[in-house]
Amino acid sequence: MSRPIKEMKVLSLGMSRTGSFSIAKALTILGYDGVHHGIQTISLPHEQMLLSAAADSTFPSLPTYTGTPFTRKDWDALFGNYEAVTDMGSFFALQLIEAYPNAKVILVERDIDTWYESMDEACFEISWGWRADLIIDYLSPMWGLKGGQTMRKLLLGFFGARSVSEMRKVAKDRYRKHYEEVRAAVPKERLLDFKLEQGWEPLCSFLGHEVPAGVEFPVENTRSEHIQRVRSKENRFLRLALLTGIKKAFPWAFGVSIVATGLYLGRLGWAKRILERIKELA
Repeated sequence: MSRPIKEMKVLSLGMSRTGSFSIAKALTILGYDGVHHGIQTISLPHEQMLLSAAADSTFPSLPTYTGTPFTRKDWDALFGNYEAVTDMGSFFALQLIEAYPNAKVILVERDIDTWYESMDEACFEISWGWRADLIIDYLSPMWGLKGGQTMRKLLLGFFGARSVSEMRKVAKDRYRKHYEEVRAAVPKERLLDFKLEQGWEPLCSFLGHEVPAGVEFPVENTRSEHIQRVRSKENRFLRLALLTGIKKAFPWAFGVSIVATGLYLGRLGWAKRILERIKELA
């Protein structure tokens, strides 16, 4: 039996790397029942699939673009377990504003040059390069994992680019356009322009909450923390791939040597029995 769809109450549509994880933590502290952030999506294949479909529906620059409208029902399938959306929701800001007309909108902004440096190092460099290519293009498909491919699709689609170098060229202009579009689409009474250094007061006043007593406003997922988290996951994945490869390859290599030895000694039946045992263990 499917769960009932939750009411979408808050859309935090500031760009990734503007403090989206801090806002997600703040909304969680304020008691919202389910706050979506991209970090969760890494381990949720069904969300990756739906985000990929949303990208195909939204971004004409993608070779997989379909133009098929992503309906309220589709958005509910993706975000129906959440009362608030942050981070990756910004890729689909205008669509979410239309789909959830009663949700309040938070627009977190930071200095554009500081944002670009963080975005470049923590997203562009993490999602492209030899490590990312090895994991996303070669190793992940072996396990049926598509998180990295989905992230690349979202970034390329949102920035209207065909490569990471193109994204870097257009990133700041796309940043400015994003904020202009959101401000134009949301009535002022439903919109909060916000900077993290403002703390609890303006956020709580806008959302109708009391300021949490004795709780500092969260500052989470700094650039270095994000990079360390991603690199740690990559390293664990590479170790797993290496160990799995050894586990699969070594018994067969050993088995081939057994067969060769058996043939040389004229004891093929013995070699076959050993090889069958190795196949059971592999």
